[in-house]
Amino acid sequence: MTWLAWRQHRMQLLFGAAFLALMLAFLLPTGLGIASTYRSSGLASCLSTAGRDCGELSDSFIGRYSRMQFLIPLFLVLPAIVGMFWGAPLVARETEHGTHRLAWTQSVTRSKWLNVKLLALVAATLAGIGSVAWVLSWWSRPLVAASDDRFNPGIFDIRGVVPVAYALFALALGVAAGTLIRRTVPAMAATFTGFGGVRLAVALLLRPHYAAPRSTSFALFGRGVGTGQGDWILSTKTVDAAGRFVTSGEGLDLNYVSRHCPGVNPSPGSFPSKDALTACVRKLGLHVQATYQPGSRYWRFQFIETGIFVALAAGLLLLAAWWVRRRVS
Repeated sequence: MTWLAWRQHRMQLLFGAAFLALMLAFLLPTGLGIASTYRSSGLASCLSTAGRDCGELSDSFIGRYSRMQFLIPLFLVLPAIVGMFWGAPLVARETEHGTHRLAWTQSVTRSKWLNVKLLALVAATLAGIGSVAWVLSWWSRPLVAASDDRFNPGIFDIRGVVPVAYALFALALGVAAGTLIRRTVPAMAATFTGFGGVRLAVALLLRPHYAAPRSTSFALFGRGVGTGQGDWILSTKTVDAAGRFVTSGEGLDLNYVSRHCPGVNPSPGSFPSKDALTACVRKLGLHVQATYQPGSRYWRFQFIETGIFVALAAGLLLLAAWWVRRRVS
């Protein structure tokens, strides 16, 4: 059965190994270059010194490598590709062509037939996506440190341990879709759509609430949120001294200011002076209220989300196994 699983899936595994080799061939040398620039530019030393303003160095460093942003969508969809091309055909291709009946007449039980195939692809997924995620986390470390955005959607999702969980979920979703639909192309479409829907729902609806967010306030034009590195700001709003809402974000509503501080009302085509605006802000007690997740919770959130997707994957694989034993004929 092991030999048969290899014969059936060797092209998928070989294409996956070739893709992995290409990714590593790109990431390793460019990662060494990024790390070297990070040190030689003085940014690493600046960021390691508490209280230093590294904004100019960070902007220059990020700008130099901004062209690398094309990698983010690629790595975001990589788990879905695993589910579509490895998971969906696993059962669907067999039932579509009727070859599963031949296997089951060769003294191979349905459970063993499915388990051996699953074991091969799960092991390959863990090894392949785990390697890419580990190298990508190393590769992006200087860029994430410079921009302080490791919690941002798109960055959080391609680093750490969550990419492996996403890939396992996509694989399991593909297997379950193929088992239920029994046709390869519709199962691939269902896998891609389902994966995207679940990922968006978790990222937008669940992730901000894995732990109770914290709140803070600071003066408008003040230093801002920053109790630790990489804080994830969920919402900000500007209020006055009485707590009345002024505007969303950390911006300044000039219409509101001009109504309460006539002295800052500029002439048409001009902008109020900074001193006048600062005096008005102090007079009105304008400040920003922010809700955020501390950066220190990054790994807790990584493991919580990993647990969610591993549990979903386990449930889908159990469903597929039950369906193969009881319903597929």
